[in-house]
Amino acid sequence: MTLAVALAASAALYAWGWLRVARAGRPFPRFAPLLFAAGLAVVAAALIGPLDDLSDASLSWHMVQHLALITLAAPLLLMGAPVRLALAALPARGATVLARVLNSAPMRVVDNPLFGLALLTVVLYGTHFSPLYERSLENETVHAWMHVLYLVTALVYWNPIFAIAPAPHAPSHPARLLALFLSLPMSAFLGFGFYVTNRVLYAHYAARPGALDDQMNAGAVMWLSAGTPVLLALLWCVADWGARERRVGAALDATADGVEHH
Repeated sequence: MTLAVALAASAALYAWGWLRVARAGRPFPRFAPLLFAAGLAVVAAALIGPLDDLSDASLSWHMVQHLALITLAAPLLLMGAPVRLALAALPARGATVLARVLNSAPMRVVDNPLFGLALLTVVLYGTHFSPLYERSLENETVHAWMHVLYLVTALVYWNPIFAIAPAPHAPSHPARLLALFLSLPMSAFLGFGFYVTNRVLYAHYAARPGALDDQMNAGAVMWLSAGTPVLLALLWCVADWGARERRVGAALDATADGVEHH
C-alpha cells in the first residue's frame, strides 16, 4: 500500500511539473514522460504482484527482481529527466536552490562514475554476504528499505553514466566507459559466488525443494543477465561520444569559417 502511494505521488508530481512546463511553453524532451512512466511501471511490476510473490519463494526470482530495479527502473527514471523537469517547473527560488545543490562540491563527488560504481559494489556485496539479507527476508520493513537502497544506489550509479541535462559535473566519456567496464566483473563475481557455493546461503530458502539448484540459478542470473544492460549502455556511450565529437567538430568548423569570412 505504501509503495503504491509513493508511486502514485511520484507520477502526480511529475505530471504537475510537466503540465507547468508545457503551459509555459518551455522546451522539454518529448519522450521523457513516457520513459519516466516506464520506470515507475518497472518498479511496480518488480515489487507489486506476482514477481514479488515469486521472489519470496525463489532466490533466482529475487535476483530478477533486484536486477529489474537496478538495471531497468533506475535508467528509465533518469531518462525521464526529472531533475530537468524540476528546474523548469519550480518557482524561481526553488529552482535556484536546486541549481546550487547540483553545482555543489559534494555533488561533484557523487557525479563521479567511479564513486557510483564503488557505492553499488559495497551495497550489493555488503547486503548479499551479510546477515542483513536474511534479516530482510524475514522482516517486511527491512525488505522494503533494502529495495529503496538498491534503487537509490542504482540511480547514483547510472546518473553520471547517462549525464542527462542538466549535468554540471558530467564526466568524460572515457570515465563513463571505464565505470561500465569495471561493473562487468563486479556483477560477474557476485553471481559466481552464488553459483559455486555448495551450501544454501539463506535459511529462508533452505527448506524449499531444490534450494541449492535455485541458488545456482540465481548466480547465473546475476552473472549473465546483469551484463546485458551494461553492454547496451556501453554501445550507447560510444555512440554518444561519437555524436558529441561530431558536434564539437562542426562547431569548430563553423567558427573557423566565420573567422575566415571576417
